Amino acid sequence: MPYYDYICEKCGEDFEESLPIARRDEPTKKSCPITDCDGEIRMMFAKPFIGDPWHFTGKKVDDGFKDRLREIKSKHLHSTIDVH
Repeated sequence: MPYYDYICEKCGEDFEESLPIARRDEPTKKSCPITDCDGEIRMMFAKPFIGDPWHFTGKKVDDGFKDRLREIKSKHLHSTIDVH
């Protein structure tokens, strides 16, 4: 399920929730869940994450996987696969 970001218009507190797409507007129909300010909630637009998951999870690609990528790359001329 995707995560959606929300912010309270009154107190400025922000939070995120993992909801099905069909239910993404539900938090905007309730008051602020973070504080007792009863502020109106609106959905924020966040850019999607595009990056290297290995960098953030700390996992490294094992040598067997790298060897397999090299094999695939050698069989395809003009391949853009980058194996470090």
